[in-house]
Amino acid sequence: MATKTDGDTNGCTFLWKIENLSHCCMKKGEIIDRPAFISNALEDTKWSLLLYPMGGTDENYVDCFLYRERDCRGPKVIEANYQIAILNKDGSFLTERTKSNCILKKGEYSDTLTVQCTIWKKDETPVKTEHIFARTVFKVTRRSFVWRIDEFSTLNPGFRNKFRDGLIRFDLVFHEKLDLVKKLDIDIISFNESIKYFSFKISIVNSEGEKENCGVHEYFAGELKKGVLSIPLFSKMMMENKTRYLQNDVLLLDCEYVSSNGAVLHEVFRRGITFPKVTKMVIENKTSQQTAVLANDLKSVYNDGIFSDTKLRTPTQTFPVHKIILAARSPVFRRMFSNDMKENSSGHVDITDLENDTIHRMLLYIYTDTLEDLQLENACKLYMAADKYEILSLKNKCSSFLKENLCPTKVCDVLVLADLHQDDDLKSFVKDYILNHDKEVFRSQEWKDFMDTNLKLAADIMYRRVFCG
Repeated sequence: MATKTDGDTNGCTFLWKIENLSHCCMKKGEIIDRPAFISNALEDTKWSLLLYPMGGTDENYVDCFLYRERDCRGPKVIEANYQIAILNKDGSFLTERTKSNCILKKGEYSDTLTVQCTIWKKDETPVKTEHIFARTVFKVTRRSFVWRIDEFSTLNPGFRNKFRDGLIRFDLVFHEKLDLVKKLDIDIISFNESIKYFSFKISIVNSEGEKENCGVHEYFAGELKKGVLSIPLFSKMMMENKTRYLQNDVLLLDCEYVSSNGAVLHEVFRRGITFPKVTKMVIENKTSQQTAVLANDLKSVYNDGIFSDTKLRTPTQTFPVHKIILAARSPVFRRMFSNDMKENSSGHVDITDLENDTIHRMLLYIYTDTLEDLQLENACKLYMAADKYEILSLKNKCSSFLKENLCPTKVCDVLVLADLHQDDDLKSFVKDYILNHDKEVFRSQEWKDFMDTNLKLAADIMYRRVFCG
């Protein structure tokens, strides 16, 4: 019966998600190492999408073409129609082309690009299609830190302040030019020769706790080898607006950087056959669009802080929020605002154990039920926040993300996280991963450090390996 169903299909839908595309370390005219797929419905022909992330001829656009691979069992010639589309986050078409290349202007997509290609037999309508999914991830490391400079107005020319994060050092240097214009330079020195791409974003944290972007700077392998990369930051604006930028004469710089060694992960998997019905598709699209509109409206409410009735406060930032929304999504906030607690009467909730970025991501999920640009490191922090405020759906999503993105160098951190929060399901999954990748994990420096600090957990895994394997 299954064979007959396969034979009845007359089309194939290939969905390709590319993550961290803006950090892919590629140049104009270069093609992403593409995953190929075989369509049973199109006589076992093999296909792929040619994607130029920096453009084929124009670096302001992303180009995508359908390509038939030569090494396949299918016939030499096959007649078919196809449609290539770029999808929005809600699954709707951002742009699409039929029988043509698909061109997308940069800036019209987020850091994750989703491409859908549907191919079907000529002179037919694709009523039954097999679905094939692929995922390409450009592996990146994301880090952030807040740089605090005390007594800023008294700094003398030549002042230096250093910060080191692993194999990357940041030197803040205070200069005074001939025309008496004061300037800050941030020199970035990398001791990691494997880095092929580096992006640095710096913002000033004002007296309201808001981050004001001072620019994003990108560097590639050739530039990184030169040694010092300088980012100018003029101080005239700060000195003229001390009440806004220099509260108590303290300068706060929010720094974020992304680095990549060019590593790429590819996954291709197949799901069953779909039998789309026009009426059902219309209803689903309408519902999807309505949900997207609602999420956007609530996101605006959160971003604008309109009609907010309380605040979440950290040492460096304040988040205007709405009690009723937080109470609806979190039992902890519900108890906090329902009982005679100081948070209910003071008009603010002080949070000292979570980073600003983690609180922002948690609030974005509370208001819109969405997660943006999730990475393993911030997923761990968001997992802890979700557990603290008992947002179970967020905790489950973070747990699923951690399971899907485990790697030998980070698996110890996730195991400690699962043990700390008594998450037996995640803990069991991580242990199985370690035993299935024992050579890679046990040879890593991370495992050696883990054995020094978490001897009981390490011993439990070695016991399972020896006596239960």
